[in-house]
Amino acid sequence: MTSQKKSGVHSKKKVIIIIAFVLLLAALVVCIVLLLKRNEETKEPLERGFVDEDNADYIMDDMADKVAEGMFECKMSTTWTFENSDAVSQNAYVANVESNRYTICFDVYEAETNELLYSSPLLPVGTDFNDVKLEKELSAGDYDAVVMYTLVDDNNEEVSTVGFNITISIIH
Repeated sequence: MTSQKKSGVHSKKKVIIIIAFVLLLAALVVCIVLLLKRNEETKEPLERGFVDEDNADYIMDDMADKVAEGMFECKMSTTWTFENSDAVSQNAYVANVESNRYTICFDVYEAETNELLYSSPLLPVGTDFNDVKLEKELSAGDYDAVVMYTLVDDNNEEVSTVGFNITISIIH
């Protein structure tokens, strides 16, 4: 074969490869467009409306059902005073109110050091607790602390946790 023929065959191969590549790219673009269009058509429209007398109770009940699973009402004192580190608190109070769904327990951590100061027993729904005695000795003074509640189901499996800031005061 002459070099001109080799060059012509080589040029034809390049053109065929470029055409194949462009066709493949065009087919890919068409597939993407069709998939996107199909997804838009299958999306359910967002339901919107207005609350009025006729549907207010229904909407409120529906919202309450969706939120109730993870809801937790906290009833507690936010300053816990101790005569000294060995005493039971004069005013620490935690309640697992009747409207709650789960048993709770709680741990108290010193905010600055993240040291565990107290771990509670399980408190079933409808019970309260006020016999808090710290498990770590603290000097006299005020301490920022965090009460971490854990909600547990009937199998004592963790459902969720939530934390609240409190102040611990040691008088002597």
